Amino acid sequence: MIFPKAMSRGLARGLAGLLLLAFGVQAAHARGETSVWSVKGTRNTVYLAGSVHALPKNDATFPEQLERAYKAANVIVLEVDLDDMNPLDAIKFITSNGTLPANQSLEDVVGAEPYARVTKLAASLEVPEFVISKLEPWSAALILTQYALTRTGFDPELGIDMQITQRARTDGKPIEGLETVIDQLSVFDSRSFEEQTRFLLDSAEDVPKLNEDLQELIAAWRAGDLRALEKAYLEESAKSPELYDALLGVRNRKWLPKIEALLKEEQDYLVVVGALHYVGRDGLLALLKKDGFKAVPMPAARKKN
Repeated sequence: MIFPKAMSRGLARGLAGLLLLAFGVQAAHARGETSVWSVKGTRNTVYLAGSVHALPKNDATFPEQLERAYKAANVIVLEVDLDDMNPLDAIKFITSNGTLPANQSLEDVVGAEPYARVTKLAASLEVPEFVISKLEPWSAALILTQYALTRTGFDPELGIDMQITQRARTDGKPIEGLETVIDQLSVFDSRSFEEQTRFLLDSAEDVPKLNEDLQELIAAWRAGDLRALEKAYLEESAKSPELYDALLGVRNRKWLPKIEALLKEEQDYLVVVGALHYVGRDGLLALLKKDGFKAVPMPAARKKN
């Protein structure tokens, strides 16, 4: 199966971005907070930053605290090392793992009526039915969401992850990854068809309000409004608790030892992951606190008189 180049790039940005797109985030009100924290290590500082993986051209600047954290850090740590990643890996994985057997179709898996809803959405996005008809529900959901994203004006190339990757490459700052794109895609691939189908139908239902949700997400992220993000997470995770635990809680717990190991290094690090990874009792902030590490919100810079 052949996928458009833009989709190949977008899928390679990481599942956290697509996960964020699926959430209807409550409107945030700026409260002088931040989505950047610092944790003091034995001899260094590790900065933690929440990311959004796609931004519009007219609102793609770094928050001021993130700008300072980037400049202070010697090494950048992302969910996936985008600098060394082969963008085709995601497409190859979907082709081999996210495609149904020859004797089975997406309609067979999800049922006739739900499939009709999905194909109606696909037609509205100008996605030919043959593109999704042989895909497993999880891969169909990601591809339809990616097509919808291209229509909103939110560009993955302007997402915080890609901007930081490009800047670090120019500045000669090393980039490391907490996992691989295959690790991310495997989270969905390992779910039952029942869970995958729920995710596909939820994603299809959310697409019409995608632009509105993204605007509210950006507002919450820039305001550092974790309460708004957590509220959205709790509402969505209630629909598929096991899936969302696998997407956030399980991954956070896998990342935690790697992040805590950075606190024993000499150099300063900036860890950038999707903003939802910091919320809730299984969020990185709570997990670090449980292990005795205090993440302090970065204050805004003092204004010069």
